[in-house]
Amino acid sequence: IWTVNADGGRAEPITNNVEMDDNPVWSPDGKWIAFSSSRNGNADIYLVPAEGGSPRRLTYYSGGDVPQAWSADGKKLLITGTRDMPENGVLELDIATARFKPLFTDMMSIGNPRYLEDGRILYTRFGFPWVRARYAGSAASQLWAFDPKTNKRTAIANTGRQNLWPAVSSRGILTVTSDKVAPSSSYVNKPIGRVNFTAENTPNVHLAGGKALTNFAGDGARFLTAGAKTDRYAFERDGEVYVVDGNSAPKKISITASIDDKMPIEERLVLTEGVSGMSLAPKGDKVAFSVRGEIWTVPVKKGTGPNKDDATQLTEWEGTDDQPIWTADGTALFFVSDRDGAERLYRMNPETKVVTAVTPDDADISQMKLTPNRKRLSFWKKGAEGGLYTCDLEGKDVKRVFKRSGNGDQDYSFSPDGRWVAYAETLNESGYYYWDAARNIYIVDTATGQGRDVTQIAVQNYTPRWTPDGKYLLFGSSRGGGRRGAGGGIFAIPLQPEDQRPAELELKFEKPKDTPKVEIDFEGIETRARQIVEQPLAGEMITDPENGAILFMSEGDVWRADYDGSNPRRLSQGGGVQSIELNLDGTLSVIRNGSLNIMRHRAPQAPIENVAFRADWTRDVRKERRAAFQQFWREFNRGFYDANFHGRDWVALRKKYERYLPSVGHRAEFATILNEMVGELESSHSEVGAAGGGPRSQTSAHLGFFVDYSYDGPGIKVRAVPERTPGWYAKSKLNPGDVVMSINGKDVRPDEALYRDVLNEQVGRDLNMKVRGTEGVVRDVKYRAPSGGEMSGILFNTRLEARRKYVETKSGGKLTYTHIAGMGGAELERFNQQVWQRMPGKKGLIIDVRNNGGGNTSDQIIDILERRPNAFYQIRDEAPILGPGQAPNVPMVVMHAETSFSNAEMYPAAMKARGLAKLVGKPTPGYVIYTYGLQLVDGTSARMPSTGAFRLDGSPLENMGQEPDFDVDITPEQYLSGIDPQLDKAIEVLMREIK
Repeated sequence: IWTVNADGGRAEPITNNVEMDDNPVWSPDGKWIAFSSSRNGNADIYLVPAEGGSPRRLTYYSGGDVPQAWSADGKKLLITGTRDMPENGVLELDIATARFKPLFTDMMSIGNPRYLEDGRILYTRFGFPWVRARYAGSAASQLWAFDPKTNKRTAIANTGRQNLWPAVSSRGILTVTSDKVAPSSSYVNKPIGRVNFTAENTPNVHLAGGKALTNFAGDGARFLTAGAKTDRYAFERDGEVYVVDGNSAPKKISITASIDDKMPIEERLVLTEGVSGMSLAPKGDKVAFSVRGEIWTVPVKKGTGPNKDDATQLTEWEGTDDQPIWTADGTALFFVSDRDGAERLYRMNPETKVVTAVTPDDADISQMKLTPNRKRLSFWKKGAEGGLYTCDLEGKDVKRVFKRSGNGDQDYSFSPDGRWVAYAETLNESGYYYWDAARNIYIVDTATGQGRDVTQIAVQNYTPRWTPDGKYLLFGSSRGGGRRGAGGGIFAIPLQPEDQRPAELELKFEKPKDTPKVEIDFEGIETRARQIVEQPLAGEMITDPENGAILFMSEGDVWRADYDGSNPRRLSQGGGVQSIELNLDGTLSVIRNGSLNIMRHRAPQAPIENVAFRADWTRDVRKERRAAFQQFWREFNRGFYDANFHGRDWVALRKKYERYLPSVGHRAEFATILNEMVGELESSHSEVGAAGGGPRSQTSAHLGFFVDYSYDGPGIKVRAVPERTPGWYAKSKLNPGDVVMSINGKDVRPDEALYRDVLNEQVGRDLNMKVRGTEGVVRDVKYRAPSGGEMSGILFNTRLEARRKYVETKSGGKLTYTHIAGMGGAELERFNQQVWQRMPGKKGLIIDVRNNGGGNTSDQIIDILERRPNAFYQIRDEAPILGPGQAPNVPMVVMHAETSFSNAEMYPAAMKARGLAKLVGKPTPGYVIYTYGLQLVDGTSARMPSTGAFRLDGSPLENMGQEPDFDVDITPEQYLSGIDPQLDKAIEVLMREIK
């Protein structure tokens, strides 16, 4: 935390902890600053004198606390959270006593509370992250006010666009919002042009619900703050601070500061494991390997003395250098590096360490192998001009063997004579989900570039490898299931029709004297595949040119089978094998548990020798973060589902945010920069998480009951004990009106000491309570402390059961209700368990996907609900049964809302598209994309929005949420009173349909 004069000047540090101090808020008299800090693991609130000093900790709850606003008398702070409450709430924290008291709660997310002069509380309702400042939709942050005197809530700015960083000034309520929506997601295959940012579609400072006070275009205002009794306000824009007085133009102020590093920038490490790539030199005297993103060598045959395992560092790049492979003569190494943006191919002289680029274009390279004659290097190139390429061993004469566009990492193998290439190709639309699509083995003629599917079966066929005599193509396949249920093992395709039935053939390997000429009869080739090894293939497979043996990975170990697939046996023990590679001397290079190993697989017992190494390496945190930044940008540049980047200039955004890197002093700050950059794309599922580190957070237990905050006497008064919570049971009974005087021998009250001294680190442990009943008698009560999540789950299930009973009662038993809490496997199973128990005799079904965070089971649920009976089955002396089962064949309503995300938005959209249901509720947020996870080189985690989702009319579900057929709101007052007008409308709609 720093302070600086509002007119600019030299900033002074107020706090100086190595962890994140953030969210500073001035006290009304200017003498104190409240702020949040992660110095104890999670965010807690601290107080520090305005001139600096030792901060005082105020909160201890593990849910995380951030100070929002001071009361006018400086005695209280507004915060948001739950504590014991089942819903989100705004709380008042008494600074002197550390007592907390909820002012109001809401079933939607709420935040940014501010005291208003008339006694009301200003706050935001809903809200996407602030890095999505241009987001518009049902979940956009809106301004509301709560009156503690009347408990009335009033919308102040409910525009459907983000209203961020509300501030209270003498001229009224200020907020950051946009007047118009900037285009983002486009219709399928109809990219929008480059978006023109105007003042109207840029987040600017506004009077709440009124006119704009600033008119920036492009970069918007952020982190708005105001003097409560002045007409001065300030904000940040594009890394600069602006101050505005009255109606004058925003003035950018100049701030200087002297900053020292709080933590070491360089860290010396001695690495002895963690290998990701390995290649044995042709002479067998040394190994080239990659560890921590650098290329090294280490001798195989060791000398003596303490330095015998010392590795030589060949590259020094803060990003990733990986996948080393020696040339046939051992004079050079090829490797992949991201030093110039993409993961390009490079060649290095290990003696001089001179590195030259082989592939200068912006495309990733993988799957590097020497061709069968060892005169060229082959590699797979990704992107629009992707496919299989080769170059000579000088890194020149790059040629494309065949084209295959896309970002897939295709496995391939050259025939022994180099004429043919086998590779695994995706069979689109063959899987239930696109990522489950089958793969077939293709053989490509390098002379013509033409390919042929030689497996032609919609299963997983993978890792094609040729036998050394050129007679068979081996591959792994999931066909048949396999004896262990993990795949169908290894299959062989005779390249020429065989002259005997497979069962009568006796296959023997004859080592070719010269390079065999591979001839293929493609007629009926797909019918000739047969299983030769039952053991499932899981990883690399190699054929031994000396004896035709099959070496392969399975169950984390190296296995061997004879040429004909017989005698499969495990060569290594204990698992942990990551890769295998056949060396020129006939041995195997084996990476196991991150270590270097060489296996003499032809020798009796197949001994394996560890090649120890000691890599003395210095980690530079700043360089590593820069490499992580480039990695993140590159991954989005090649993997973001929209090549048009929602009309944004992704190259310009890299330049814009790269300049902030020198100022990063903490892993969380780095994650913030990436979140800001990717937030400009206005894409969902793109969140970035800080790398691990820092102190461990404590975990707060829940009391197991709800507190009556109107009571201010000694102890904690019980307001409610919901069904199936710990105090509901007879042996641990608590009653409304009881007062818990002490827990585990310590006096308690609803304050922060409750968490600090009693509840932290107590989940699952006994709470021994002294309880004074309503008649004044003190008794002992004991139960195991639940977590907040356990309590929420109990209350959630209770609420759902109450809804079901309500529906069935109000409909006279004609309808039933089920809720889907998430689109995952467990919830799909729960859906099946509940629906078919409740459906018999019902004439309509309500399916509720409100408060559903998404997943990927929407299509599976729809497959079930689309079923229709087509027959009766009659068992003697029993009533006829409709078949097939699990076929509802009744009118349905799907309920959705602002809290239905991702696959829970695709679900109602698909139900409507299929004509299966009417939709009731509120529009969904438009947070829909398929994603996968990224791990950056510094440990930062990220998500990659890789596949867009569109309706059949081409409209995007991303940033265009699903509209209901019946738009029905539910207010917090209704929800908290147990009234659900959306559910009532769903019942009404169905009852009309079944009449």
